[in-house]
Order: sequence, then structure tokens, then C-alpha cells
Amino acid sequence: MKKFYSNGKLLLSGEYLILKGATALAAPLNFGQSLETSQSENKNIIWESYVYDKLWFSAVIHTDSFKIIETSDKSIAANLIKVLGEAMQLNKNFLNNTNFSFVVSKADFDLQWGLGSSSSLISNIAYWADIDPFLLHKKVATGSGYDVICARQNGPVFFELNKNDYSIEEVNFKPSFKENIYFIYLGNKQDSSDSVEKFNLSKRKYKNETVLVSDLTKHIAYSKNLDDFEYYIKEHEYILSSVLKKKMLKDERFRDFQGEMKSLGAWGGDFAMITWEDSKNELERYLKSKNINVIFRFDELIKTW
Repeated sequence: MKKFYSNGKLLLSGEYLILKGATALAAPLNFGQSLETSQSENKNIIWESYVYDKLWFSAVIHTDSFKIIETSDKSIAANLIKVLGEAMQLNKNFLNNTNFSFVVSKADFDLQWGLGSSSSLISNIAYWADIDPFLLHKKVATGSGYDVICARQNGPVFFELNKNDYSIEEVNFKPSFKENIYFIYLGNKQDSSDSVEKFNLSKRKYKNETVLVSDLTKHIAYSKNLDDFEYYIKEHEYILSSVLKKKMLKDERFRDFQGEMKSLGAWGGDFAMITWEDSKNELERYLKSKNINVIFRFDELIKTW
């Protein structure tokens, strides 16, 4: 039996403009996904995916024809076949003359949250196939690839795309005021690949905005106090609002909120990072009035060095 594990992720700064070369602050999470494989004489791959220990998806794959024999979801099965097929192209020995009876994937977070169910799976399959996860990502996805890199980090990093490659730098993002930082799920999972494709339709290079956001990324990561942190995330939100021609989250949905808010990932419904100085009970009471029920403290969600 072999077992692999990859972290979930959040992009704390640099969303969208990361595709134009902006330096982004990316964080692995305390949630993630495991993958276990076991061998036998069975010629089929029997795949089972669990979320919170409940069966979520299953498939039986014929290893010779690489076709789905049966599955609980044809769309998910087709995507799985695509990822496994590209992994085989990157490593000709992967799944070649090898019998696998069971592959069990287990996620310990709600897949609707957009915290990296796809990227952690890609990373785990890359572990299994003994290939570069970034290369596999480029074969099957359209985003920057920061998420498959976060899948294997033990703390936050600065991430930057360099043409067809990337660079990362470990960063000790563990603010002294972290007890005032929370993360909330806005209730509407966004399709990041769709958002990336729409953004890429624009031929603008956003050079000035990319430089500004890169600077803000560093300021956000190295903020010495909450006031500075709030100023920088508000500036970041303002720039992305201008780029995307969308309202800032706080202006659109939380105008009476006594703190600051920053959209994360694909704007429109995934997670947001917020600041709050009063008690968590007061924050929960306010958010409940806005139909927001998923909230995490900084230490509950973010994995740090």
C-alpha cells in the first residue's frame, strides 16, 4: 500500500494578476486530501472518493482500454481519466504492467468551499506517478499552478510565474495580530478555471497594476500592525475591483461591516479574508444575519512554518 497527502490552498493576494506575473501570497491549509493505492491481481482500478468519510464518488476503470466500466458520475470520471492519462504521458511506466485494485481518496473539507479539491488530487496523482505536479497541472488545468505548489508546502510562500515556470519563496506570514484575521465562506463556489479563461480573454498586460499588487503582496505579508494590514488589503481590493470592473466585496454586500474584507480566489462567492477586533461571538452574530455560517480563525485554517 502507498499513501500520499496534499494540502488545500488559499491565494491571499495577487488573484488574477498572478497570471500576468504578479507576486502572490499563497498559503497551504490545515485541510487536505489523501490518496491510498493497493495492489492485487485485479486488472481494474476501483476508485473511491470520500468526503468526511462519506462516499462521494466511485468508478471502475479498465486498465487495458482505460475506459470507464461503471461510475457514479460520468463528468467526474471523465476528468479523472484525463488526469491519469496525462500522468501516463509524463511517465510511461505509470500504470504500465501494474495491477491496482483499490484507489481511495479522502478529503477532510467540504469540496464546495473551493479550497483545492482538484489541485490536491492532481498533486497526489503526481506523487503516485512520480512526476512533477506543476507539469501535470499545465496539462490538465488553466490556472497559474500556485495551488499544486501549495499542496506540498508547509507554510505560506510568495509565488510568481516566470513564462512557463515559477519561483517560490518561503515567507513567515504569521502576524502578531492574527487573532483579528478570519476567513469566511461566502456561499457560492466559483469555477476558477472559468474565471481564468474569462480573464485571459483580455489582451491587456496590466503592467502598472501587476507592479502595484506585487508590492502590496509584500506589504500584506510583512504588516507590523492591524491598521497597516487593513490599509493594504483595502488597496489591493480597490485595484482588483478596477481591473475586474466589479464592486469590492464590502461595498457590494457588507457596507455596515466594522472591519475590512478582501476577496480571495475567483471573485464572487468563494472565501474572503476579513479583519475583526471585537469578540468572535459578535462576529458570528453579524455574519449569521448575512447568511454566512462558515468561519475560521487564522490558526484553524492557515498552515504556517
